Amino acid sequence: MVEPVEAVCARILARIEAKLYSLRYIVEKMKPRVPRGLLNALCLGVLRNYRLLIRALRYCGYRGDVRGNARGWLPIVIAYEAMFRHDSVPAEKLRSLGVLGGETIDCLRGLEPKHVVSGLHGLERLAVLYSMPLWVVEELAKAEPPGGIEELLKSFQEPTPIWIRFNKRRLSREQAIKMLEAIGISVKPDPVLDDSLEVIRVEPGAIERLDNRLFYVQDRAAMLASHLLGKFEGAVYDFFSAPGNKLAHTYWRSGPTYAVALEVSRRRLHDEQRLLQRQAVLLVDAAEADATRPPLRPGSGRAIIVDPDCTSMGRLGHSPETRLFLERAGRRIVERLAELQEAGLRAALRTAARGAKVVYMTCTLTLRENEEVVRKVVEDGLAELVEAKPLIGVWSPFMRKTQRVYPHMSKCTGGFAALLIRV
Repeated sequence: MVEPVEAVCARILARIEAKLYSLRYIVEKMKPRVPRGLLNALCLGVLRNYRLLIRALRYCGYRGDVRGNARGWLPIVIAYEAMFRHDSVPAEKLRSLGVLGGETIDCLRGLEPKHVVSGLHGLERLAVLYSMPLWVVEELAKAEPPGGIEELLKSFQEPTPIWIRFNKRRLSREQAIKMLEAIGISVKPDPVLDDSLEVIRVEPGAIERLDNRLFYVQDRAAMLASHLLGKFEGAVYDFFSAPGNKLAHTYWRSGPTYAVALEVSRRRLHDEQRLLQRQAVLLVDAAEADATRPPLRPGSGRAIIVDPDCTSMGRLGHSPETRLFLERAGRRIVERLAELQEAGLRAALRTAARGAKVVYMTCTLTLRENEEVVRKVVEDGLAELVEAKPLIGVWSPFMRKTQRVYPHMSKCTGGFAALLIRV
């Protein structure tokens, strides 16, 4: 008997909550016998709405346990289908799962999110409505996102557009567009980045047919690193390197050049080596090393990428399981990661030659992990800022010459970028 997709999703969500692994990793490991697209869409929808769904269950009279294990996640999954997929999932199917009573299901099917958050106000209301830990919403609000905090939170409830970079040294943009069209992928050019294409339509299985020596799926914000580096001579160092896409992109744009990839995790380093091989990236020394204590000669680097671990608040839409990690970690994780980020950036600057370019990037939006980290090294005289161009986001109102990228404005994950010159 085939297990219902709702039950499979509940098992996956319980595993994510317990282990804090990514949705993609868990699905690949479990290899469930249900349609992968349907399963992913269901689990992503639940993760983007889990706090709202739990409150909706209570609103409709459900008093059973929620979360903690597959049995506790199943009513949340059913609530999602009742509230957000009632046009395509019949009430009879939800009743047949034997978890929620008919009255509860009928209540959920007629419920709107605004009813669920009635009685809540301010940021607390937004935290439940958009299913984020309250402290995360508070941190995002401090960044004063253009259009207001709710516009940013809304963008995290939608899938992130797919972007593909092409190997500009081997293909023109016109050739790339034509080749993608031939395998079932319609794209349009990025208005700013000259080797980036936005996917408009994709046939099933077309992404898997990409020749990774010529094309690679990469978020638009992540492509910014190699564009910021621009032209340079000498070796490129990638601190906190895994998964390796920024280094691969830099190699594609700059041509064969010697590179060093620093990554503290052996598993992630091995994964990166396989990724680089698929993209025909050679001449890379992959070192299992702590990027805050790099095994590199001081003053030897000419171009350096520093993309350290962060709270990933810019990826709350792309990877909504991040919400569970941040919920468990609490606000203290921001300071812990900021200390790591500053140590990594200082180490990179010590490794850089005078006049070398150092790109500092994160996929988060907190001030503490971005502008405040950069401000400290600049004030200490280790580097000076130059404009982080090309601009795909907005100039930061908190630090001149740095840019912030917001999902609701740039059609990609959110983040921060600064370009420093070693002095």
